[in-house]
Amino acid sequence: MRVTGIREFRNRVPELVNGEELVFVTKHGKLTSILVPLAKPEELPVELRRELLERLGSAISNHLEERGVREERVMRDFTKWRRARRLRRRR
Repeated sequence: MRVTGIREFRNRVPELVNGEELVFVTKHGKLTSILVPLAKPEELPVELRRELLERLGSAISNHLEERGVREERVMRDFTKWRRARRLRRRR
């Protein structure tokens, strides 16, 4: 486990992201983030993975809602992208 300030974190992101230890990031002495190395994501407890997915899904949903993007538009854009990708692969 490592504790680092936000400035040090910014300067050493590649090293810390590729490391194997948990990193607690602080701002003005208060915990703001936790970096969890995912070299082996299957080793994360199921409860933690579930919580991460729920929070990520919620954050994405809120982000899209704030910008007025509806699910139908996302699905339409994804379908369009997937078709274009398939066509590029066939060439």
